[in-house]
Amino acid sequence: MPVTWGAVQGRVVFDSSRQHGFVEQKSTGFSWTGSRSVLLTDRPAVYVHDAVGLGLGNQVITALDPATDPDATVELVDKSTRLVVEVRLPQGRSLTATSGELSAPALAALTGLRGRLMRDAAATDFISPCAVSITPQYESHTPAESAPAELAAYVVIAGGRLQLRNRGTIALAWPVNRIVAAPVGPTAVEVQGGALLGGHFLTGATLHLVTHQVQQAFLAALRAAAPGPRTVGTSAPVLIRGLTQESEPSKADCVLSTAALEFQAPDTQQLLARFDLGDPHLRVAGSAERFVIFNPAHGPVTVECASEAFGRRLHQNAELRAAAERTLTSGVLPAELADGRPVACGFTADGMRVKGSAVNVLIPYQGIRAVECDPAVIRPTLRVVTERTEHGIIGQPELLQALHTEIRAWSNACANPRQIPDMLRAGVGLEEDYLLYTVFGPFYELHAALLGDVGADELGTPVTLPASVQERSHIAAVLQIGLGELQAHLDQITAILPAFLRHRDGLLLAPVTGGAEPGWLKATESRLRTALSPVQRAAGETAQLTAQLSRLIDLDPDTLPKVSYAGAAVSLGAAALINPVFAVSGISQAYSARTQGEQRKAQVTAQSERGWALVLDRWNALVTSSLPVLGYVLTENMFAIRWETARRIGEQIRTAPEGARGPLLRAVARRLATLDVMRRYPAGSGVRLRRGEIADHLRAARQAIRTPRFADF
Repeated sequence: MPVTWGAVQGRVVFDSSRQHGFVEQKSTGFSWTGSRSVLLTDRPAVYVHDAVGLGLGNQVITALDPATDPDATVELVDKSTRLVVEVRLPQGRSLTATSGELSAPALAALTGLRGRLMRDAAATDFISPCAVSITPQYESHTPAESAPAELAAYVVIAGGRLQLRNRGTIALAWPVNRIVAAPVGPTAVEVQGGALLGGHFLTGATLHLVTHQVQQAFLAALRAAAPGPRTVGTSAPVLIRGLTQESEPSKADCVLSTAALEFQAPDTQQLLARFDLGDPHLRVAGSAERFVIFNPAHGPVTVECASEAFGRRLHQNAELRAAAERTLTSGVLPAELADGRPVACGFTADGMRVKGSAVNVLIPYQGIRAVECDPAVIRPTLRVVTERTEHGIIGQPELLQALHTEIRAWSNACANPRQIPDMLRAGVGLEEDYLLYTVFGPFYELHAALLGDVGADELGTPVTLPASVQERSHIAAVLQIGLGELQAHLDQITAILPAFLRHRDGLLLAPVTGGAEPGWLKATESRLRTALSPVQRAAGETAQLTAQLSRLIDLDPDTLPKVSYAGAAVSLGAAALINPVFAVSGISQAYSARTQGEQRKAQVTAQSERGWALVLDRWNALVTSSLPVLGYVLTENMFAIRWETARRIGEQIRTAPEGARGPLLRAVARRLATLDVMRRYPAGSGVRLRRGEIADHLRAARQAIRTPRFADF
């Protein structure tokens, strides 16, 4: 028998006492016995009738008037066929109840809510009657178990965006001009467009809009909100700075398509800037969370992205990565000033130009008194000190290293061409740091990771067996990653480094020889291979350590921690560009394995305890005794060859025609700058030790080793 509700406010849109299959799921503050029924009106208001026994005097009606979301959550689920009501009422009462499949008239009546449970319903271009069913369409590789197959949310069009609002939060927001929509059946709409939902990428969604009238109202509002042409792309909200004179970042939609990265105003859909990803003039540097993008038409623009998933998508874009790698060697470098303003740094014969919105500074090379950087801090700053002022430029260490190199190279190029032989000899002197780091640096980076990311002054500390099982598992993970990388690295040293040095010397001589390689230069490659033969001793010891470790503990590589690219440099591979022999990714993973703190099981028996001690003893002996000796032998073997090469290059330069002197000067100036700057920076974002610090440690360790006393003669 229907309940008599008495006076209610508004038109009734749902009465559970008239619906079969309406079931209470949970309630608080009501009687232990009896039953509850729910009435919804379009005031909007919610009434709950609590009937206790048969006596009319025991009946209680509690009202939530006016009702607003999320205190009153009304959702249509299962493709908008069933109702879920969750209300928080006065006197500490609450109720959650669900219905069975509703009839068409009941669904039509519910549309009378008109979204009024949302406080700003009147200010929207469209709002669904209540929260309705949404079927997300995920990218094909999204794991089914990690992404919801359906969600309930208000469908809202407001401020040029299609929003899905769920219990007081905006779960997703599409720019309306970046989606296309079409009706599906009498009540649903299929939306196509890239977006992020809970860290997962969507290609679109199906909106179950209850009735045909609501469907048509939605499509009409969507057409009115974006009457122009539509292009589909994956979008995410970002903060940008640099397109206007404003000092504070402004909100924008960042839209990534296969061909472009675009920024548009979130409320008006006005296109603010478009960067063609295939443009050879495109420059980008920074991290996936915060980067600066530039081309001659727009920018530089700072982009801050809070979404880790969208940052990964940016990082995975091949053309964006190509632009980032091109940036490091192009001579036009986007960065930020200390106050956050984005700038582009360019280099010409008369000085370094720093240019951006309301910034235009020329710094003559002759006026630069110092260039300093600490790449180990959270936001590294390159300080360019002149006679009158100081300029601070902020960026990723890879970018600042490239910027520092450009400054040094152009400053060196201001020298007189007669000084080229002196610069060649200075470059050979700096090659000791280069060779010591290139060959042995990865060992010390791994040693630092085993110790827990120590500084250069602690590289002589031996690694000891940790007491806890978790720490031992960390050591095992770091060693397994690192030793594998070291083996691959040492194989490349003997196979590639001699040819690489010969190739670089050939490029240096190209302005003189017209690109033809002298016979004497070709002959140096075999001599360099012989000089590098002591490296095989380190390779053999590394292989034995790897085999011994695998007998102690066999970790599945798939279970090891992976590098997170949320904050990885968009400007990839600076180390690989300057020194292609060793790209530091593997040792970065070793650092990651050491610092992530993931718990892992490692069964350590009495037998393996002894094995662990032997492995660590051999490793400590390798880095504290063997490598310094090998470093001494290597440099002694190599430097006679390198000094002779410098002398021969100098002779050819002296006999070079006058027109070749300018290109030669620039080439030698850049080599000297690269060798000088490279030792001041770490090998990559995952490693804290600077290359020069490793080389200094090796020299000091070599001098500290006891050597036999030979009779004087």
